[in-house]
Amino acid sequence: MKDSRKMVTISDLPDELLCHILSFLPTKIAFTTRVLSKRWTPLFHSLTVLRFDDQTVHDYVAFNCFCDFIDTLMLSPRLSNKFIKIFSLKCSFLFSDSDCHIFDTWVEAAKRRCIEEFHLSMHGNILNDTIFTCQTLVILKLDMLQLNAENLFVDLPKLKTLHLSFVRFKNQNVLQQLLNASPNLEDLRTYDILHMEHYENSVLERVKSMSLARFVRTEIGAIDVPYNVVKNVEFLSIYDAERIIFKSFPMFQNLIHIKLQFYWFFPGWDGIVQFLQHCPKLQILYINKRSSSLSKEWKYPNSVPECVSFHLRSCTILNFEGFSRNLRFASYILQNARLLQDMTIDLTTKSSINMLLKRSQIIEELSSCPRISPACKLSLK
Repeated sequence: MKDSRKMVTISDLPDELLCHILSFLPTKIAFTTRVLSKRWTPLFHSLTVLRFDDQTVHDYVAFNCFCDFIDTLMLSPRLSNKFIKIFSLKCSFLFSDSDCHIFDTWVEAAKRRCIEEFHLSMHGNILNDTIFTCQTLVILKLDMLQLNAENLFVDLPKLKTLHLSFVRFKNQNVLQQLLNASPNLEDLRTYDILHMEHYENSVLERVKSMSLARFVRTEIGAIDVPYNVVKNVEFLSIYDAERIIFKSFPMFQNLIHIKLQFYWFFPGWDGIVQFLQHCPKLQILYINKRSSSLSKEWKYPNSVPECVSFHLRSCTILNFEGFSRNLRFASYILQNARLLQDMTIDLTTKSSINMLLKRSQIIEELSSCPRISPACKLSLK
């Protein structure tokens, strides 16, 4: 008996599912699916995720063709009422200032089509402020671009996620305006933010006095954003942490999880203890020491931070060298963290300094250290 079941091909899938599959492709590649059959032609005009990358553009002729292709999708009257969820643009070609209006035209078209996410990587090109007034925008990711405006008019009532990487602002006041006008911001990430002009003390004080209550998650450089702005977060990750002045920290009343990443040097454990005193509810402590400590011996402090005694559940230290000061801090945590469930230490013995213990000695000393928490599991890697 012959099998009467009909073979199902990809073209037999529902339009919604096919559009979802195409959304993971660069839009230029998705465009080529039109040659498969007439069935695929209307799908291309129903895409809600548009991803453009000019990696093959090397001259103005190719750049103009690239722009014409985007114009076809963004400015066509037949598509003016089509919703766009994500507009992603990677533009490495350095266009002139006179070409900025082209990008502004795409932004305005996306705003009319109720855009929810902008992902822009501009390779040092200048971005105008038209993108910062959008009633529907939820996620904004900016990478490698300049903002030359001295003042921004910002209206982003629904913005929840803001990622800024290698962004050059005119001054600190511009960043303040951006954060102030994003009342629902929850997730802030910054990396290598530069202010091209020094700001006045009055501006600095206004920025320091800011506090965004809805922040939940923040990943920032040590000097990108004043800490008072993010003091209500639950998760905080700081890179270049060696630039932190720990004693100037505000109280982080809601902070549960902290990641500190030290790239150039590690200033010592006194600063870490100072920081812990400002995080009364901290449960997870993660420290990445990519370089050696500048400090000498470390003595046990006279008191134990509240978070260590009553809340700390997990402590991770990467690139742990066998100096006695490091062993003292590890034992300090083990002996005082009553709710500690896991202590993970990544060992390194790259130095031959006399103070450095051998790996076997480190393991023996830490394994024999008393633990106040009976549930604590010590992992040495």
